[in-house]
Amino acid sequence: MRNIGELCLLMALVCSGYGAFTGIASRVWVHPWMKRAGFLCGIMAVACLSGAIVILGRALLIRDFDYEYVANYSSTLLSWQYALSALWVGQAGSLLLWAWLLSLVTLLFRILPTRDKLLRDAAFGILLANVLFLISILIFAADPFKPTLGTPKEGLGLSPLLQHPSMLIHPPVTFLAYALWSVPFALAMGGLIHKRLDPVTPNPGSTSMLPMAAATGNMSEPQGEPGWGGGGTATWTEIARPWAIAAWAVLGSGLLLGADWAYEVLGWGGYWGWDPVENGSFLPWLTGTALIHALMAWRHRQCLKKTAVALAILTCALCNFATFLTRSGIFSSVHAFSTSPIGWMFLGFMAVLLLGGLTLIVRRREALRPERVARNLLAREHLVLLSTILILAFALVILAGTLVNPLSPLVLGRSIVVGAALYTNVFIPVGLALLAVTAIVPLTRWGGPPLPRQRRVLWISLGTGCAVATAGFLLTQQHAIASGVTGLLTLVGFSTVAALILDARRREPDCLRRGILKALYHGRRQYAGYVIHLGLAFLAIGIAGSALGTRRSDVVMSRGEVISWAGRQIRLVSLEQHLLPDKAIAEAVLEVTQGRGTPAIVRPARHLHRLQNEWTTAVAIHSTWSGDFYTILNGRLGGGKVDLTLVENPMMRWIWLGGACAVLGAVIGIWPGETRRSAAGLLADEECDASALDLRGDRQRHAA
Repeated sequence: MRNIGELCLLMALVCSGYGAFTGIASRVWVHPWMKRAGFLCGIMAVACLSGAIVILGRALLIRDFDYEYVANYSSTLLSWQYALSALWVGQAGSLLLWAWLLSLVTLLFRILPTRDKLLRDAAFGILLANVLFLISILIFAADPFKPTLGTPKEGLGLSPLLQHPSMLIHPPVTFLAYALWSVPFALAMGGLIHKRLDPVTPNPGSTSMLPMAAATGNMSEPQGEPGWGGGGTATWTEIARPWAIAAWAVLGSGLLLGADWAYEVLGWGGYWGWDPVENGSFLPWLTGTALIHALMAWRHRQCLKKTAVALAILTCALCNFATFLTRSGIFSSVHAFSTSPIGWMFLGFMAVLLLGGLTLIVRRREALRPERVARNLLAREHLVLLSTILILAFALVILAGTLVNPLSPLVLGRSIVVGAALYTNVFIPVGLALLAVTAIVPLTRWGGPPLPRQRRVLWISLGTGCAVATAGFLLTQQHAIASGVTGLLTLVGFSTVAALILDARRREPDCLRRGILKALYHGRRQYAGYVIHLGLAFLAIGIAGSALGTRRSDVVMSRGEVISWAGRQIRLVSLEQHLLPDKAIAEAVLEVTQGRGTPAIVRPARHLHRLQNEWTTAVAIHSTWSGDFYTILNGRLGGGKVDLTLVENPMMRWIWLGGACAVLGAVIGIWPGETRRSAAGLLADEECDASALDLRGDRQRHAA
């Protein structure tokens, strides 16, 4: 089977190479039959990589220690799900998984209908070139089918820290996100190479309904997406939009899964430690967030063109940079692999992407000139620009803080270590500013200032948010930052509801309920974006609450003893031990009562893994909407006593709720909808007299 796996990799290498050539050179050298052959080669590459995945996965499940990879990351003591998860634990296996997922995404992109065949073929070739790069590393530097010198009777097994449900899906989700981010990059590069960056050609008669939409600020995303089942003339921005949103949501889910793993496994009471590897995955999520908004500004107002193209290239490059951080050995992290030259290959690939992209942007700078300039600082495109600047500034700080440790000895001759305080001190003002921008967006419009009705409601929303923040600070004496976040959350909710009501009144002056249904149906993607904004506001509430209100205490308890802490009565019920085939478990059984509520049982424990002879901590968490009661068993002291750490993390559920809302909004936003007017038809709003339209709308309602 190992030889078949090697053959699958070689065939995938040849097929992806030919498919990449036919796609990239499709405009000049390739005949139609060659393009068809390139498409078939893409299918063959997927089939070969799927075969390689199946062969390695089977070897892990049956514990075939003839494979060096299986001997290093599996053992007979592992349950089948963790034995299979070893597929993405090692260097070779994780790269094979990434290459396979990227090939699947590439094939899906090629199959989905797109009107711009040239742009599709060019992007398809660029994606296959990326697959070719990954397969080349597998063949020449990280062979997953390498045999062992002598077949051992037992493998080294999986690290105990990785034996957690979140680790069953966190790495595949992250690699899927990296694969999805390659699609906007490929479209941007294809558009630059073949000069397919022109705006959508307006369709005659498509602007008849535009003035009223512009007057109310209801500039929703066009419902038809040529690359996802819609109609119209495809541009790279139209096709890239759903892929970028999907990548953003998937990578955000991966980050939250990683945070959940750190929260439950590492036993330090936190969920985000600004680890260099965590930063590596966070960077493309930040730049991807900016990319989605830049694409929106391009489609609505024909501006931020260079920014959008540069961000598409930068985001894909940063995915490779994150891989460099985990595989170069320059950092010591629980997430990182051992020292390897593979990381430097990814750094070189990143440099090629950035230099090539920058060269093409310079050559196409005339085609990337903005075509429309906003008339007011409160125009929505200016808010998009402001948020992009804030996000990129924060990303730059994270990048600098991550690299200062390995680079400082080379530059200064001494090592400088950046702590979490630097990131936190920058994150607080940037996060509050972004939340404020997010809060006022629903009451703004593209191309001009808010209309009188929007302006009035905006002032009311601002007053309400300030009142809530002030009342929270004075009445509860909570932290000023927490009060500010609460006020901004109120502003986000109030402005979103107000914008929905204004839109509903415009559509149905006589029936608010019917108007709301129409607004949600026809402006589905716009309101999906607002759901994402609301989810990020919930996330901010959880982060602020857990960061500012955490309490921690180390206690020693005897069996039957009761203590009072953080408004809870905590009783040590018993000490228990369990023996399992792969580990021994020692746990403390605690009964926790808060107020007059029903007592809850929590079981903090320590596990001794037999194969590695290594202790790990299994924390116990009792979660409510007010916060988490987080318990760590540090050890037994004899005489029926235990050493415990008690942690209270307020508002933790709001973090997971915010992530769920953001993912839900993303799913709604990319779901194919009805075909509507072209995006260019939405650009004529700058020619209308907003005040006159607002007055006309008032007169129509009075007449009704």
